[in-house]
Amino acid sequence: MNHIDVKPVKTQYDYFEDYWIIDGIPIVSYLEQHRLVSFSALGLLPAWSGKLISQWENDFIWELANSKEELNVPILVCEDDCDLSCIVIVVHIRKIENIVYWDRIGLLNHSNMNRWEYEQSGILFLEAYSEEDWKRYGDNIAIEPYGSSEYWNWVNKNFHEESIRRLRNYLKPYMQKEQNIKWIWFPKWEFEKREYETMIQLYQKFRNTP
Repeated sequence: MNHIDVKPVKTQYDYFEDYWIIDGIPIVSYLEQHRLVSFSALGLLPAWSGKLISQWENDFIWELANSKEELNVPILVCEDDCDLSCIVIVVHIRKIENIVYWDRIGLLNHSNMNRWEYEQSGILFLEAYSEEDWKRYGDNIAIEPYGSSEYWNWVNKNFHEESIRRLRNYLKPYMQKEQNIKWIWFPKWEFEKREYETMIQLYQKFRNTP
């Protein structure tokens, strides 16, 4: 069984980031030592840190991290862009009974993304509607065509909701497709569930600390 923790670690830029510590080693050090990426990993931004530029991306990341589903979840992103549009390193997470598995680590490939489909995967993506969505939007914004003045009016007033819907409806399934991930390492880490949940609580505490 492997051990996981989260602690502040000084980056190559002389500031601290809250990195996962796995068996006593920061995750970025594993990537660097094994030469798994063609760029320096030592300053990458932890995706769970709450420091991504947009709040909807921070919220989306934590939805994935807390999910019980088997998912590819972003863990590190480019420290310059601080979003999901550039370098995104994901980990494949499985949660089975009392064990959490981090099976493999990969790089997200953005080249297959369809901008048109992404932009229409928000409030107008009716396939993802819940019963509550139909009650709230079924006789108003849901019947508006993409690009109408009423649609843009709604988006301008509800930008966070539109943005996180696009991430849930488009980016989440996109990240689960094998052709969109370049797997670079198969550590097959296994963590005891209670220790893993303690790590989650610590991360949330660090995230909420100014």
